[in-house]
Formats: sequence, C-alpha cells, structure tokens
Amino acid sequence: MVKVVKLALISNVVNKQNEDVEYKDVCKCLWDLQKETREVKNIIIRECWEWYGFSNDYYKLNEEYPVEREYLIKTKPNGTEKSYSLDGFIYAKYSDKCSLHTGNLSTSIRSAVSAFKDDLKDYLRGEKSIISYKSNQPLDLAKKSIKLDYDESTRKFIVNVSLLNRAGVKKYNIQTFRFEIIVKDNSTKTILERCFDGIYEICSSLLIWNKKKKQWFLNLCYAFDKTVKELDQDKILGVNIGVVYPLYASISGEFTRLSVKGDEIIEFRKRIEARRNNLKRQAAVCGDGRIGHGYKTRMKPVLDISDKIARFRDTFNHKASRALVDFAVKNNCGVIQLENLKGITETEEAEPFLKNWSFYDLQHKIEYKAKEQGIKVVYINPAYTSLRCSKCGKIHKDNHPTRSQFICAHCGFKTLHDYNASQNIAVDNIDTIIDKELVSCGLKKEKE
Repeated sequence: MVKVVKLALISNVVNKQNEDVEYKDVCKCLWDLQKETREVKNIIIRECWEWYGFSNDYYKLNEEYPVEREYLIKTKPNGTEKSYSLDGFIYAKYSDKCSLHTGNLSTSIRSAVSAFKDDLKDYLRGEKSIISYKSNQPLDLAKKSIKLDYDESTRKFIVNVSLLNRAGVKKYNIQTFRFEIIVKDNSTKTILERCFDGIYEICSSLLIWNKKKKQWFLNLCYAFDKTVKELDQDKILGVNIGVVYPLYASISGEFTRLSVKGDEIIEFRKRIEARRNNLKRQAAVCGDGRIGHGYKTRMKPVLDISDKIARFRDTFNHKASRALVDFAVKNNCGVIQLENLKGITETEEAEPFLKNWSFYDLQHKIEYKAKEQGIKVVYINPAYTSLRCSKCGKIHKDNHPTRSQFICAHCGFKTLHDYNASQNIAVDNIDTIIDKELVSCGLKKEKE
C-alpha cells in the first residue's frame, strides 16, 4: 500500500564549500528545475504523439504494430548503435540537455509517458485536451534521490534531496539540497519515524512550490504491507449522492444504512456566500489603497473566500468518503456502486446543489479509499434510480412527490427518497433491470 504525507520544509542548503546558500538562491535553482521539468514533459508528450502516428501508419501497411526496440535506435559517441524502449529513447535523447538529476529525469519521463498512454483514448474521442504541463510544475523525485535523517542534537527530521546532475552541480555549486521538516502533529512524526527505521519504504515523491505561502513542500510517498480483510464480492453497497443527504448509502436488500446530512454544507454555503457578495460590493467602492495595486489586490478578500470554500469542500469530502468506506468494511461489502454523474451539471435539470458541490472530488476520494481496502467501485447509469420502487420494481413519474419523500404509485411503499435510490443503486446489473422495466411499461422501445 502506498500513501502520501505532505511536509512543509525549511531550507538548510549549503554549497560545495559548506557555506550557507541564501533562500532566494535556493528558490531560483529550484524554479529553474521546475521550468526544465515542464519543458521536458511537454517534449515527451510530443514524442509520444509522433510515435503513435508512426505506429498507426506502420499498422496500415503491415497489419501489425512496430516493436519499439526495432525502430528506436540511437548512435552512441563511439559509433555503436543501441536500441531503446520509448521512455529509454527519450531519456537518451534529452538527458544531456538539462540539469535534472538522472533518476528524477527518468521518473518525470515515465510519469509523462504513462499519463499520455492512460489518456490516449480520451484524446482520440475528443473528451480530453492533449495534456500541457504548466509552469508551476512539481519536481519528480526518484526514491533513491531522497534520504531521510534525524538530527539527535536538535531532535528534528532532515531530508536530503539530490536534484542536480553533474552539469547542474557545477552550474549551481550545490551538491545536495538539505531541508528541515516541520512536524506539526504526532501522526506525521510516527510516519517519519517508521520511514527512518525502514518499517515504511520511501517511494518516488514530489517537491512542490506553494506560491501563496512562498514555501516548498514535500509530498512524501511511502509504502507498507497491509493485510486487507477479504470482503464479500456479492455484497453491494449502493451510494446515492443527493440534495437533502449529500451521501446516503445502504446495502442491497438490507435496512442497514449510512447517511451524511447536508446541514453543515448548506449553513456554511449560506454564510460564506453572504460574506463573498458583501466583499464584492466593498471591492466596487474600495479606497485608493486597494485600487492602486491592481485586480488581485482589489479582489484579494474575495479570492481568500474562494480558498476557504475549497478547503471546506476538501475536508468535508475526506470525512464523508472515509465514513463510507469504513461503513462498507464494517458490513463486509466487497463492492460499492456509485452513480455516473458525468455531464450532469451541464443539464438544465441539474440540481443547484450538484452544480455548486464537487461531487466528482467526493467520488474520487471514495474510489481511492475503497481501493486501499480491496473494495471494487462500479459506476452505474443514474437514470430512473429515483423513480423506481426498490420494493416492487415499478417505475412511475409520480413515485417521487417531494425532494425527500418516496411513495410508490403502484404498491404504496413509503420511505425516504435517498434510501430508496440507494437500494436501487445497490442492485447488481441495475441498468439492465431498469431498461427491461422501461420497455415493459412502454417508456422505452425494445432494441431490435
């Protein structure tokens, strides 16, 4: 299992003469490396596209795809030729054109190639734009370039990071970047102790510049073996994302349920929206002290409010997703079924709640937390899950008279709308079952 801990860093860098390097000089070097990383990754995407185009043309002529090592060949300075895989070929082609540490460069190349391959189908379908890496690019760190130390005298953890190749060391006069880690809680301290003792294995990580805080952070990845409880793959937990309850889950055929109320969100949103609107009005008539420094200064209080909303959403979604996955494990559910809400905010009928809340982020957090526990996540078509009676299976437009209530027009079954919807979502192959019911009641034509 691989996890990440975010660590704030304090620069403690010295040059090859063991003299302290000023923080501004450290930042300048790291910003240069960010720029190089961005340029290299964008070049890699271009190289991947060129290889994809060549492969397609080759297939049209030979009815088979080319083998990378038969066509990606580079001549060495001594005149000999060497064949490469795609990422190896890119490394050989560009490694002498930058200052990046060799291991970190390899990690960046593998990351970009993998991202291209993962999204290729979406590119071709027009569902995603071709990836373009931005200027504030995190620095990829190979696990061998990270060394964690503990200073007994100060009782502080120190991380030493190799970021430069030989040419880079000569250019910037820095051998290794040394940072003191700010440990704010016992949980972080425990993780670092276990990494230092070798109980946890340090993996490829990221060095990130926080422009707002003007500080460098290390997203330290670490791995450890975790015995995952074997869950029942036939037991499905259905999850409805709604308005009254942002998250409502129940097990197929069972009364057991989990509900996360939206009162906290609604109250927060009312309070924060009122505050933001008030700040916008103030910005329109603000004094010369704020007007004279441009749009950012004038709108800074409003932008700070937006950051506060983002942090609240992130925290709420973390808590809700953790509660859901813990509930699934406790009840031995090997499958979680979620609604595929892609594109729902683009429809006129979309609830204001879904337009304003990051449901995609919530589902993403559920997905990766479930994966940690060996739980399979399945996405189903949400159509008619709110109008189908989970007891008799009949679908009727009047089954959902109010936002919170469900009353079946056929059998009279009464329950909470969110519970009924979650029961439908928890049914295996519910998409097929609903299609058959729509055909039988004349709401849909049978496929020929």
